Amino acid sequence: INYANEKLQQKFTLDIFRSVQEEYEFEGIALGEVTFADNVEVLNLVEGRMGLISVLNEECVRPRGNDSSFVSKVNTMNKDSECLVRDKFYRDYEFGINHYAGLVTYNATGFVSKNQDTLPLDLSECAKKCTNDLIYSTFQNYGAEVASKSSKPKKPGRRGSGSLVRATLWTKFRQQLGTLMANIAETKTRYIRCIKPNTYKKPLMMQQGMTIEQLRCAGVVGAITISRSMFPNRLEHDITLDRFSCLGNSAYSATNEEKKQDDARNTCRADVEKLLFKLLKSMETVGDDGTVKQAYVTGKTRVYFRAGALEYLEAQRLLALGDNAVTLQRMVRGYLQRRFYLLWKRSAIKLQARTRCWMCRIRYKAIRFACIELQSWVRQGFAKDALMERRRCAKATMIQTHWRMMVAMVYRYNCIQATIRIQAIMRGARQRPIYREELKEWKEASLLENQVKMLQRRLEEAETRRIEAEKKAEGTVTETVVVYKEAEAKPGAAAPAAAAPAPAPAEGVLTAQQKTLMDESGKMLEYLRKEVFKLRSQNSQIRTDFDLLKENNQRLMDANASAGASFAALNQHAKQISRTNAKLMAEINQYKQQVSKLSLTQIELKEELKMKQATYIAEVHSRLQYQKTMNQIVDTIQARCRDERLVDDIITMSDDCESDYMSGPSGISVTTPSRPPPPSRPMMSAPQAPSSAMSRNSSSGTRGSVSMGMSSRILSFFGGGGYADEDDEDEESVQNKNLTSMNKPGLSGLQTFTGHFSEV
Repeated sequence: INYANEKLQQKFTLDIFRSVQEEYEFEGIALGEVTFADNVEVLNLVEGRMGLISVLNEECVRPRGNDSSFVSKVNTMNKDSECLVRDKFYRDYEFGINHYAGLVTYNATGFVSKNQDTLPLDLSECAKKCTNDLIYSTFQNYGAEVASKSSKPKKPGRRGSGSLVRATLWTKFRQQLGTLMANIAETKTRYIRCIKPNTYKKPLMMQQGMTIEQLRCAGVVGAITISRSMFPNRLEHDITLDRFSCLGNSAYSATNEEKKQDDARNTCRADVEKLLFKLLKSMETVGDDGTVKQAYVTGKTRVYFRAGALEYLEAQRLLALGDNAVTLQRMVRGYLQRRFYLLWKRSAIKLQARTRCWMCRIRYKAIRFACIELQSWVRQGFAKDALMERRRCAKATMIQTHWRMMVAMVYRYNCIQATIRIQAIMRGARQRPIYREELKEWKEASLLENQVKMLQRRLEEAETRRIEAEKKAEGTVTETVVVYKEAEAKPGAAAPAAAAPAPAPAEGVLTAQQKTLMDESGKMLEYLRKEVFKLRSQNSQIRTDFDLLKENNQRLMDANASAGASFAALNQHAKQISRTNAKLMAEINQYKQQVSKLSLTQIELKEELKMKQATYIAEVHSRLQYQKTMNQIVDTIQARCRDERLVDDIITMSDDCESDYMSGPSGISVTTPSRPPPPSRPMMSAPQAPSSAMSRNSSSGTRGSVSMGMSSRILSFFGGGGYADEDDEDEESVQNKNLTSMNKPGLSGLQTFTGHFSEV
């Protein structure tokens, strides 16, 4: 890993130097001697002729090569290298290398064995024939390399090179790293450095020493040193003219503005050279060979400053800006004082205007107060009349409120009783399915318990039969032994009777009795063999029956276990059903709340509908009374007034009042049939006045007629008689006729809506 990092660091250093070189060549600046830190010595120590790779490969070839001899050879062959560190405290298998990032101590234990861990040739050939593209492409180059090395001819009389034919692990890594660096060299490389600000992993916290060490190890400090080795500071031409034109003549800035608009780069460069030649004349140095060395160099697009030149220009710029700031402050302060003076002047003028306005306003308020007092006396008269009318309205409203309250309470009581009955019916309908389900589950559980008991009883009966069969088998064996003993006892009883008269046989000759005993013993043995065969067959039959009983027992046990599992599943199903029932109960409670809310909304809507219906009917009656009264007034005036112009004016005013009244917010077009002229009986007692008096008081008469019309509307709304003197029967007949002539469009629609609402 450190070897690869050293190669990448070398590539990074060369890229930085090359970028600086390309920048200077593009700007047309001669690049002098540039010194920078390089890690070529470390790379020579690792991959040189006598480097670590060569020594380790040689140690792998030796028969008795080990890690300690590898470290010893490295120290001996590279004793002149400054990158190799040899410390007296190091052990035989330890050595150190001064890398670019710092000193690293290596433990060489296992280096030789790990370096020989190569892939066998037959395995690589097998992987090369794989159909997977990834494996094939990975092992193709490896197989070609091994084949090329193994195809070299061997000299006769010498052994094969053995492990030299196969590349070691480090050699393959160096070849792969070389291929990688070649591929990187063909691309446009960009470097990203990740810096860890602190070891505590906290935000907005930076450890300066740790950060600087990371920048140094990453090569960023070295890259900055290379890029700033000759000219630490650089600025573009436009920025240079913009920042330092204040130090030269005023002609530069104006000329530069014109040239920026024309985008004349060469002219801008010439102006920069003139300006900097004048400003940095004092910082020129003379070399040993007599050449003058300026403090800056002008390129095609940028100006490169030597050490201290840009700081000198910035200091001079600060001084010039300070002088300009003093001049600017003087002008700003004068402007502010003039502005303050004008502000005071405007304030004085505004104060005078406000004072004069206040005096005029006092006079205006005195006149307005007198007018308001006069108006208050006039309005007081009208307010008294309005107060009396409102008191009558309040009393009537109180009576209506109590009546409607009583009707609503009766309706509420009826609704509560109906709701209680509906709830009782709903609860019964809801509980019946639950009861049926629980009864069904109880029956199923009882059936399962009966089946389990039946299976247990069968198991016990089978066990009893097995025990009886075993006892029966033992009894059969006992009977066989008894039969054998009886057969043995019968020949023994006959033997003494026959043995008495027989003479003693000679020695070596079998007697008849002995022959008989031999025959009987042979028969007995044959009988015993048959019985043993029978017992064996019975024993095998009993064993077969026993196996069948065991199998039946196992089946019964399995059936019992499955029944238990089924019972557990049914119990789980019952629990799930209970949870579902609980959810349904919660939903039913929620629906109950919604039903109660809807019932309350229904009651409110019914009350509102009744109020609107009553208001509508009262309005219809009021308007009918208003039209009737107005017709009576007009008929009376036509009958008793002699001035035709006055009669025409009154008829016109009546039509206008009627049209205005009908076009109100709740106006209803109620057409009344034409009636014959009223009787000669007077409808309203009013003194007759001459025409001149009527013309003189026309405005007051109009106001009086309007107020009289309003009073008649209020009285008709509460069932008052207005100004008519007809009987109640005549009023009811007229109202019925008017309602019939209207065809009752509003009332019929209102009644239809009320019917639909009652059905809902």
